[in-house]
Amino acid sequence: MDWLVLASTYYPANPEQLTAYESFRVMVDNNRTWIIFVELILVYYMGFATRIRMPILKTILLLIFLFVGSLIFAILDTGLPVKSSLMVAIAILVIVKVRIKPNTNQRG
Repeated sequence: MDWLVLASTYYPANPEQLTAYESFRVMVDNNRTWIIFVELILVYYMGFATRIRMPILKTILLLIFLFVGSLIFAILDTGLPVKSSLMVAIAILVIVKVRIKPNTNQRG
């Protein structure tokens, strides 16, 4: 993942004396792919998965494709707000899930 480090978007003013916020920003910038991968998994399971349990090979194939997608999104994240967009998508899906739950209990 050295090519992602080269495409870093955050350079602290004084790299020798990092504040807590600057060290957090550097850590998030260096682990961009894994953060996007976790966010993509959350979006998939909250928004698109009809079944949580799938056969193991399908699950492995799904995770491989999600990781390849997170690599592409990590490259795009250097110029576009991909992580923020995924966080908004997660928030919207959580709101939808919370609002749908009471309606399904009242029908029965």
